[in-house]
Amino acid sequence: MFKNGVFITAAVIFFGGCSAFSPQFNAEETPQFAEMFPKSRNQSAVYAPVSWGAIGGWRKDDLSEALSAFVKSCRKMDSSLSWEKVCREAYSIDADDTVSARLFFETHFQPYEIYGDGNRRESLITGYYLPLLSGSRIKTERFRYPIYKKPSNLVVIDAKAFEINRKNLRAQLLENGRVVPYMARAEIESNDEPLRGNELFWVDDPIGLFFMHIQGSGLIQTENGEIHQIGYAEQNGRPYFAIGAYLYESGRIAKDDLSMQTIRTYLEKNQGEMFEIMHKNQSFIFFEEGNSTLGVFGTQGAPLTEKRSIAVDQSFIPLGSPVFINTDDLSRLTIAQDTGGAIRGAARADFFWGRGKEAEEKAGAMKASGKIWVLLPKEQESE
Repeated sequence: MFKNGVFITAAVIFFGGCSAFSPQFNAEETPQFAEMFPKSRNQSAVYAPVSWGAIGGWRKDDLSEALSAFVKSCRKMDSSLSWEKVCREAYSIDADDTVSARLFFETHFQPYEIYGDGNRRESLITGYYLPLLSGSRIKTERFRYPIYKKPSNLVVIDAKAFEINRKNLRAQLLENGRVVPYMARAEIESNDEPLRGNELFWVDDPIGLFFMHIQGSGLIQTENGEIHQIGYAEQNGRPYFAIGAYLYESGRIAKDDLSMQTIRTYLEKNQGEMFEIMHKNQSFIFFEEGNSTLGVFGTQGAPLTEKRSIAVDQSFIPLGSPVFINTDDLSRLTIAQDTGGAIRGAARADFFWGRGKEAEEKAGAMKASGKIWVLLPKEQESE
C-alpha cells in the first residue's frame, strides 16, 4: 500500500499512573531507541508510557493473529539488539496459543500512547486495500493509461549530506546535468508523454489507477487471465493533495457523503473536469513488479496480513513495530509493515483490509478518529 521530513522531540508528560512505568524517552538521546528513529524531522511527537489496562480494547483482542504477522516482520528486521531479542522469543511461541501470545507481548514490550503535533491525542485512521485493474503489456485503444516504473532521470538526494533538516529530496536530472524538482502529475500525464518507454502496464481505468497511486500497490489482470502484482518503487517528491477534501470544500460532494465510492461516482459523471481534479494531487507514484504468488508485500518487505497490517509514517513508528489502534468500530493489535504517500505524521495510520470488493468498500468508507499505541521492546537485561 505506500508515502516532508520530520523531527521528533519528546517532552516529559505524566498523567494517571504513568510514573509507575519507564519514563518517556527522547528517541534521539536514548540509546535503546536511537537506532529505531531517524534524526531529521520537522514535526514533533510525544510518546507517553501507559499500562496495558489503559489501552481501550486490549483485553478483547485475539493477539495470536497479530503474533503471526509480527513473526513475518521479524524476518525483515534489522540486526539491532532490541529487535533481535524479542524476535528470537517470538519464533519460539506457538502462534495458535492465544495465552502465550498475550504473555509474549505484555512481557517483552512497553506500550506508548502517541501524541501528534500540539499534543493531539486523537489520531486519524483510514483504510486501504489492494486494487485489481484490468490491463495490458502493450498500449491499445482500450488500455491507454500507463503505469510507470521508476525512471532513470529521477534522483534521490540525501538531504542530511547537505545539512538540510528534512527527508531525502526527489529531483529530476536534466540532460545538461542540472537538477530541478521532479515533474508533477499533470506534466507526467500530459500528451507529451515525457516518460515514454517506462511503462510497466497499460490500464483502462484512469480513476482506478489514481486510487492505486493512493493505495501504493495493486494487482493487474491481463487479458489472458494472469494476475501481476505491482508495488511502490518511488515517488516524484511532490506534495500529496486530498481531492476528497477539495470536492467537499468546493461544494461538489456533501461532507457526510464523502467516500471513495462517491468520489469515483462524481469523477465518472463529470469527466470534463476529471483530470483537472486528479491533477490537483501533484504526487505521483512509480511502481515495480513483484511476484504475485508470494503474497502482498509492504514497504518493510514482509507479506501483509489482512486486517492485521497497517501503513505508517516510519519517521515516527519503526517498521515492524506492533501498533494497537482503537476507534469506535475497530480495536486490534496490528503490525506496522507499510508506508504510503498520504500517511504523514505520528498520529496517523492506514489499516489494510485486504483485496476484493468488500475490502474496497470497507477501505473507502474508513476515516475515523481514534488512538494509537506503539509497542516498543523493553530494555533488555544483559544475558
